Amino acid sequence: MAQWSSNAQDRWHLGVMAGYANQHSNTQSNRVGYKSDGRISGYSAGLYATWYQNDANKTGAYVDSWALYNWFDNSVSSDNRSADDYDSRGVTASVEGGYTFEAGTFSGSEGTLNTWYVQPQAQITWMGVKDSDHTRKDGTRIETEGDGNVQTRLGVKTYLNSHHQRDDGKQREFQPYIEANWINNSKVYAVKMNGQTVGREGARNLGEVRTGVEAKVNNNLSLWGNVGVQLGDKGYSDTQGMLGVKYSW
Repeated sequence: MAQWSSNAQDRWHLGVMAGYANQHSNTQSNRVGYKSDGRISGYSAGLYATWYQNDANKTGAYVDSWALYNWFDNSVSSDNRSADDYDSRGVTASVEGGYTFEAGTFSGSEGTLNTWYVQPQAQITWMGVKDSDHTRKDGTRIETEGDGNVQTRLGVKTYLNSHHQRDDGKQREFQPYIEANWINNSKVYAVKMNGQTVGREGARNLGEVRTGVEAKVNNNLSLWGNVGVQLGDKGYSDTQGMLGVKYSW
């Protein structure tokens, strides 16, 4: 939507963004054996602002911020019971900062030019999406807790920027990466059923390892995918995989 520079080297990027999400999850309690299946689909729209100290190669300091309004339709079923449907609405916002170091360059055997980067990061995210309270078909009153969570993340990411010589001038790049993070949540998500609270124990402080790849097809279109594992206290673990498409104009 808008770009400008203060010294011909840095650059601010300001724009609008929108997204669509679809998720399917399975949950099982190791204590009592209960299982549940969940589905989420919905949309988001908002604004972003990003600053790079060196816009040409994205090295040096950077700041990335965004705010989104989100609306989702949710469905949960458990132990062969009929599904409960409810919606979620709210704002999420984030500010992330870091510094990107160029650690080295090398050429591959197939004509690829590879640059290795290391990037320490810090991020604060406010999670204001609230699930609607509702009553199940069996009369159980369902309420949720944990909206308004402030999540803090400290970590380091290392990645390769790979570019084939035959793609010179085509803005085509390939970027595999791996990152390690420490995550703190000020609130923990929980469900209250007829006044009895069931929460995610061990999820307040988490260690995370994530690996993935980002592919820049051209100056506007990018594809990405990643797999991440989070570990916490009291046996808490979470594994997620994500695929995405990004189009910029």
